[in-house]
Amino acid sequence: MKGVQKLVLGGLIALLLVVLAAVIYTRSWSNYRDRLRAIRVASHHPSQIVDTHALETAQQLAPLAETHAEQEYAQEALRLADHSVDLAFSAALADAEENPAPLTPQTLEITARIKTGETNLAADQDLVAALTGKIAKARAAAKEALQEQFDLANAQLELDQDEIDDAHQDLIRAGGDKHATVQNLLDQHEASEQHTGKASAPAPGSPAPSPELTKSSSLTPNIQAWLSLHAKEKLLLQAQQNALAREANLSASREALEKEVNEEKAQKQILHHKPKVVLPSNPRPANATAQPPSQLTFLQELTQDQKTLSQLGKRIQDEQQLAALYGNWIAFVKVREHAFLHEILLAMFWVLLIAVCVLAANQLIHRFFSELPPEARHLHTVRAAILISLQVLGVILVLLVVFGVPSNFGTILALAGAGLTVAMRDFILGFAGWFVLMGKDGIRPGDWVEINGVGGEVLEVGPFRTVLLETGNWSDAAHPTGRKVTFVNSFAIEGHYFNFSTSGQWLWDELQVLVPPESDPYAIAEAIQKIVADDTTANAQLAEKEWQRVVPAFSKQTFSAAPSMSVRPTAVGVNVQVRYLTRARERQEVRSRLYRAVVELLHQKNVPGSAAAEISQPAERK
Repeated sequence: MKGVQKLVLGGLIALLLVVLAAVIYTRSWSNYRDRLRAIRVASHHPSQIVDTHALETAQQLAPLAETHAEQEYAQEALRLADHSVDLAFSAALADAEENPAPLTPQTLEITARIKTGETNLAADQDLVAALTGKIAKARAAAKEALQEQFDLANAQLELDQDEIDDAHQDLIRAGGDKHATVQNLLDQHEASEQHTGKASAPAPGSPAPSPELTKSSSLTPNIQAWLSLHAKEKLLLQAQQNALAREANLSASREALEKEVNEEKAQKQILHHKPKVVLPSNPRPANATAQPPSQLTFLQELTQDQKTLSQLGKRIQDEQQLAALYGNWIAFVKVREHAFLHEILLAMFWVLLIAVCVLAANQLIHRFFSELPPEARHLHTVRAAILISLQVLGVILVLLVVFGVPSNFGTILALAGAGLTVAMRDFILGFAGWFVLMGKDGIRPGDWVEINGVGGEVLEVGPFRTVLLETGNWSDAAHPTGRKVTFVNSFAIEGHYFNFSTSGQWLWDELQVLVPPESDPYAIAEAIQKIVADDTTANAQLAEKEWQRVVPAFSKQTFSAAPSMSVRPTAVGVNVQVRYLTRARERQEVRSRLYRAVVELLHQKNVPGSAAAEISQPAERK
């Protein structure tokens, strides 16, 4: 068995080392956000021809708007960002028209194909037009042949057009047609939902409400709301910084362009544009020199530059407004952050206050019970119950402050209470019965009680159980059996119990004497009654006082503890019965003393026969 355990332990250690090595190897994978961001940047790389970051940032921040004010900020940010991107597309189209992409060997070959195709397409169009005119003027016999030539020329026209379109697509993919690339991106932007003003329909099964919308004053929801707002504030700060950076770049570009335009105006010459690239099919002569632009070309270029300056100014203004808008949004978020931070501090104050109160109450309870006299040891159980209840109450209050009251708290509490009541019925009744037994009319250790037909002395009264030292019936009260009997305290609620210690443990006992027919029964009966009365007078008086004390004041009933006697004739003589009061613990001693006194009396009276005296079971308890 030990070998198997060692084998299992070795296998677990090996697996542990393998998993540890895998964790170390894949530790860079944990930062998935940066990896996803890099993938998104790589997938959107073609669109970087036109700077659309302003709109992308606004679209990412729009779903974070929760309140009405934040939604207004988000809509305005989207509008400004969309307008800025529209101006960027216009500027990109103008720049692509004015400054085409430089030719590379690949794009040079594609451009030559396009030019050749365009030449062939023009020839095909001329041929088709000529055949169309001939068919219209030809006779019926020649029309069939001309129609075949027309169909053939038209098919060639379509083929050449397809070749030109395919070559143009190859040029776009190779980056040789900057204007077409920007136009495709512009078409995608124009078709976007944000640009057209269409709101996307909410997807089925919308997510849970944002923690920022909580109205709870508990600790956990407020912490979640504060963390959400803090993360939003960071994103808004980044968006504001990006807008300010774009504004700075645009301002620098505008200043540079404005300086060049001013120099062009002074020199009346275009300075900042690249020379046009001449295709090899139409090479410039070697001895050709660059000619200065004409007055019309200069004015057209200058007008385009002024338009570019105006668009840059508008884009700068949009970025300024966007940065200011994000600043206002950040201020609004900070105000809400401060409000939730106040609620967090308030909840922490309540948690600490509850903890302090519980600890203070704990100290007070310990001090109170430590000053009790030694004979009040049974109250230590009460102390334990109070301390447990106090701690449970404190934990419940802290949990309510930390997590808040559940929305269906009443239903949960009712169902939980019903379930606990059914499942812990004996436990609850036993604990409740303990309070009943510890009350004014309850029982204490040392009392003589009878519970469910079992009599004995109380040894312990616990929170859930009562322990007796069994003594049997009350005729044997002075002779315990030595067995411990345990009862659940629920008997105090569901059933009943007799406590013979509440009024002195008094019992009615009975003395019976059989007097023969030849003796005088009256004299003997009076003598027996006198013996019993003399012996029990003190107890009778004490019992009457105790009964009067425990009986309510409004009760007018009076009690007598004096001995009573009855005489009954029988076939063998006269039966004298005397009932008297005695304490339960003294019953055996009193019975023996009275029995001895009666025997001496009968001996003095010279009563013949076997006169008998016996003590019966207790007939009644008062």
